[in-house]
Amino acid sequence: MTGGSRGIGAAIARAFAARGDLVAVHYREAAAAAAAVRDALPGDGHVVVRADLTDADAVRVMVDDAAGRLGGLDVLVNNAGVYLGHPVTGTSYQEWQDAWRATLGVNLVGAANATWCAVRHMVARGGGRIVNVGSRGAFRGEPAHPAYGASKAGLHAFGQSLAVALAPHGIAVASVAPGYVATDMTEEELATPAGDLIRAQSPFNRVARPEEVAAAVVYLASPEASWASGAVLDLNGASYLRLAGAVFVEDPPGDRAVPDVPPAPEAEALPGAEERVHLVVGHRDRHLGAVAGVQRSLVLPAELGREAPGVAGLAQALSADHQSVGVVGVLPPVPHFRRVRHAERVRLGRHRVERDEGSVSNLRHRDHLS
Repeated sequence: MTGGSRGIGAAIARAFAARGDLVAVHYREAAAAAAAVRDALPGDGHVVVRADLTDADAVRVMVDDAAGRLGGLDVLVNNAGVYLGHPVTGTSYQEWQDAWRATLGVNLVGAANATWCAVRHMVARGGGRIVNVGSRGAFRGEPAHPAYGASKAGLHAFGQSLAVALAPHGIAVASVAPGYVATDMTEEELATPAGDLIRAQSPFNRVARPEEVAAAVVYLASPEASWASGAVLDLNGASYLRLAGAVFVEDPPGDRAVPDVPPAPEAEALPGAEERVHLVVGHRDRHLGAVAGVQRSLVLPAELGREAPGVAGLAQALSADHQSVGVVGVLPPVPHFRRVRHAERVRLGRHRVERDEGSVSNLRHRDHLS
């Protein structure tokens, strides 16, 4: 358990110990706090271990020490993190460099190194679990803490990569992405008027408790959660709803014609504006490049945060805080249509859509419209 001397980490340590597990509580400088957490855990045999996670050699010693003193290593929780303010327009170049180096060193590289070391012990034991504590900020953005947001996005992607790589060894890897959590680090801010705005981000009108994050981590580390390997579990009280991989089709009022699509043949890209697909992402208009065989544009209404009129399919509501839509499906041209009642759910089968799952460049209208 990295970063186990306080806050979320301490709650996770307590949750594992309550199940009868032996826990190694990691700390960097807060020796007394880490010892207090260890001493308060139910059961005997818990230990504290120290390492600066930016020091690769120290990380290896720490992981080996924990495995040796616990009698093995079954679960690694990469929880430790730093949150350093460095707004791009308000820091010097040296401050900018320092913030990125320190943040990535702990939040991403430190976690990667701890994972590398822990995997050696898990493979020898025939399996294990790795749970990364990421952040809602990986998706929503961190304007004043960009390195933090980037580090957590990288941690999510790192976990998904290793979920694939380590599955043959019986090791499952998953991540949680908490929003705001009530800890000693956030107590002062939550007591200010800004705290009301933070709580109002969730329809529950509160922030998470550390124990709620801990419960999710314990589940993902359990044998029952092996099929959740590769998942990133949002824990934000519906304060940020991601919309990814959604497929949209047109839904005019009343009856509508829905393509009865056979496997799409290869087609040449159409010339001019007809080959452009119009996609609204976040609060800006963005456009995909040429899509072979597309006859006309699919347009998502720009009134983000509301139910999208005229659009149906696998998702109908866009993010309430104007965040991005990841993927849009495009119908290929086909000659035959069937009539569907307005109340009938549209189901798109295999080979019925062409999907662009790549990144969408942020280009102005004139770059793509003729």
